[in-house]
Amino acid sequence: MTDAEFSARVLQSPVPVLVDVWASWCQPCLTLKPVMQRLAESYSGRMTVLTLDADHNLETVTAFDVRALPTVLLFDRGALVARQSGAQSLATYVGVLDAHLAAREAGASSAPLPAAAPEPAREADASPAMQEARALAAAGTPTVLFKHSATCSISIDVKRQYDAFVRAHPEVPTRLVVVQHERSLSNAIADVLRVRHESPQALVVKDGHVVWHGSHHRITQERLAAAVAMA
Repeated sequence: MTDAEFSARVLQSPVPVLVDVWASWCQPCLTLKPVMQRLAESYSGRMTVLTLDADHNLETVTAFDVRALPTVLLFDRGALVARQSGAQSLATYVGVLDAHLAAREAGASSAPLPAAAPEPAREADASPAMQEARALAAAGTPTVLFKHSATCSISIDVKRQYDAFVRAHPEVPTRLVVVQHERSLSNAIADVLRVRHESPQALVVKDGHVVWHGSHHRITQERLAAAVAMA
């Protein structure tokens, strides 16, 4: 499914629709594929199971605040009614689907989840996090910012690329932001640079501008070096 098909195939569907948001570089997404196939077979006629490539359908990903992959969204009657982030067991999805279908058949009205979870309150303009974000953005020499999730296997893997770059280029200013511990700074960087937060995420900044940014496995030692050289 694509962004262009989303309204017709999901929001206007007469039956519930389960949407698996995935990406080709995401290993947990690939392990979830046979689970989605089992669900499609088991619930055939009662609901539809679709997949959405996150890299090529950013409109839907942004609208429903998908921040981790895989994320599985359940829609019914044009509303988002449940979500599960991360690869879960078949039994987990079956439990959610059976509960929703039972309530639907009984005529109960499920309270839909909001299309996008509210953002945490941003720090005030004078906060230390905002001040540091502005200082990092305004650096007169190319500076590498790396947002890292210490609990994400993809981020842990990608950080090795960042670490290799730091070892090879000790002269380049860098800032490692561990999002679990520095959420305020991570949000402030997104606000100041106007680049939507992702994790892992790397940005090369200079003089208040983002020279280059990338996320997940698009972050490599070679690309960071090329971006710094270009700046």
